[in-house]
Amino acid sequence: MDAPKASPPAALAKDKAEALRAFLDAQPPGAGGEEVLQAWGRLYDEAMRGVVVQTVSGPSDDDANPVFPYEKLQAVIGDGGNWKWPRMWQRLDELERRGAAYRDGERLNFGQPNKNTGIVPQRVLVVGGGPIGLRLAIELRLGGHQVTVVEKRREVRDAEGALQQLGFTNRINRPHMWNFVRNDLARLNGKDFMSREACYPVFTEPETSSIGIDELQVLLLKNMLLLGCDFRLGVQYDDAKVAPDPQTGRPAWAVQCTYDGQAAERFGMEDGRNTQFFDVLIGCDGPRSRVRETQTKHFGKVEKRKFMDCVGIVVNVRKVGRKRLRQMGFESGLEPGDMNRSKLVFPEMFKRLAEEADADVEQLIYYKASHHNYAILVPKRADLVKHGLSGKVYTFARGRENAAADGQTEEKGKLRAYCRRVLQVAGIPVDDEAENGGFVDAPNDCMAFDFAECWNTKRSIVFDVPPPGHDAGRAGERADGDAVPLVGLCGDALMEPFWPQGLGLKRGWHAIMDTCYAVDNLYNRACSARLLGRIPEEVSWQEHCLALREQVNANFEMCNRLLVAEELAKGEYSQKGPVMMQLRKIFQDAEQPAFEVEIDPWTRYAPLEKQRGDEWKLHMRDPKWQHPRVAKAIAMKLYYDEVCGGGARGELRYSGKALVSVGSRAAPHSAAAGGCGGAVAAGVRRSVAEGG
Repeated sequence: MDAPKASPPAALAKDKAEALRAFLDAQPPGAGGEEVLQAWGRLYDEAMRGVVVQTVSGPSDDDANPVFPYEKLQAVIGDGGNWKWPRMWQRLDELERRGAAYRDGERLNFGQPNKNTGIVPQRVLVVGGGPIGLRLAIELRLGGHQVTVVEKRREVRDAEGALQQLGFTNRINRPHMWNFVRNDLARLNGKDFMSREACYPVFTEPETSSIGIDELQVLLLKNMLLLGCDFRLGVQYDDAKVAPDPQTGRPAWAVQCTYDGQAAERFGMEDGRNTQFFDVLIGCDGPRSRVRETQTKHFGKVEKRKFMDCVGIVVNVRKVGRKRLRQMGFESGLEPGDMNRSKLVFPEMFKRLAEEADADVEQLIYYKASHHNYAILVPKRADLVKHGLSGKVYTFARGRENAAADGQTEEKGKLRAYCRRVLQVAGIPVDDEAENGGFVDAPNDCMAFDFAECWNTKRSIVFDVPPPGHDAGRAGERADGDAVPLVGLCGDALMEPFWPQGLGLKRGWHAIMDTCYAVDNLYNRACSARLLGRIPEEVSWQEHCLALREQVNANFEMCNRLLVAEELAKGEYSQKGPVMMQLRKIFQDAEQPAFEVEIDPWTRYAPLEKQRGDEWKLHMRDPKWQHPRVAKAIAMKLYYDEVCGGGARGELRYSGKALVSVGSRAAPHSAAAGGCGGAVAAGVRRSVAEGG
């Protein structure tokens, strides 16, 4: 019989339930990344870090038997009187662990094996707190790596509170949401962490699904913190040099970072330049990547190519109320639906734009968002010049650095006037009488990007490391003076996307998984043995590195060319594929499981998927063989039948890790505790349930 679960002190349970609510409620437009970090500091403080929970391998220990922060929080807070929170804990449990993060025998594995037992945990520095950097940190953490993310941009205001410089979650542009990315965000508690208004354009508009960059960052930031990544705001990456260990010759990155005053105090560092050591360095710091700039000798020079002479303009306009919409001629009082129009397909519309707005536009995209509306215009550069604009780009990055002055320039005013004419003729409401002429505040009001050229780097990931156990001091072993610890690029730092088509997130998510593939298998000879069709003992270290390097380069090429597997692109398994065929044999009315993105490139890229598909066909001849996704789907169905079967309305009866102690004090046991992890007294439940 299991030991009874301990009960946390009622005061602590109540305090942390309220802090968790504040943490979850912090989201755009009312709160950004800095507010989320402040709320996290109050939620996961010294007391919570000292919590010990029971695992299948014994009491947790931050060094010897670590658990994720959310597991400690759940043990103390339980359901907190909130019906959504058990579902939140359950979704976090369902995030697939691998390597050292996988704990054999845990129910959350759903009977599935560790997908990569050969991972050697690395100290990873991710530079940049954008969507790609945050999602990469999450996936690396699920592989047992120690992950630090540094982000330099902190919001700056003057003594009167006027905005001087925007922070790292102030971009409100809305990239297109691909099906597999949408599935991934649902897996990361997107439907619970985001407001109902923010969820609508993401999860209920399949054709024009989009998400605000700020909304995406805040969602990922919350997941990253709950999983134990170290996020350091106010820290700027400056440079990195290879610093091999004098004894082993194992290379590491000696990274120079500048800490601002707040960051220095928060993390116990010197105000200014500091040097820290990491095994892996990944640049997710955007198109003007400092990591790429400082490591040019590894990545090579950027390749540029011209392909069209157009400027892309992004426009964010304020929402208009129903009464005002009717006054503006929208009789129903409703905004128009989303649209994605090109001159080639809708010539009459663009003819009207030319006649009534005097604008030569190639494409117009319009998305309704939760708190503003978003549009993309693609005019010819000559058309901008004709209307008195310079034809030069006017980017968010430029306005971000000096938010106070942005929006006051003559050029920006002309750009707003041009956009207003086009949008109004296209039937998109822009209220001239509203603040800033109907546009949101600068620099998010409108900005221009150059389509004249695109670029990408020659390499995505570079490494040259000695084998485990290498000792440069032993006779006959090379000194490895030319060794290079793994360094990589992701997202816009790697290649510039054609952003009207939403390729940034599509390529970015693949680059995330490709990077994890390289980091996970850096010292895993079993991986290269599979690539070579041999057993690990027969593969030399040089052969391992060469095989892994070739596969990493092949992954980059497939990512660049968007050779995406068909099922992944659709976000669902084919009705005629092995997964659905086997599921229907077991459950006649089997639901179609969501296709979730994985690290394994054989599940993501079409050429590799074909190879794997041929293997599945051979396996299907064996009546006892079961596709891994089918086995997991069956295990999950049986689990949910059990945990959702006892409630009157089928609500989830979640049971997490049991509380052992809080700080140095063992928590008192309560025979009544259970079901939702940490037991919260009835009075505490009532006090925190009102915000449900």
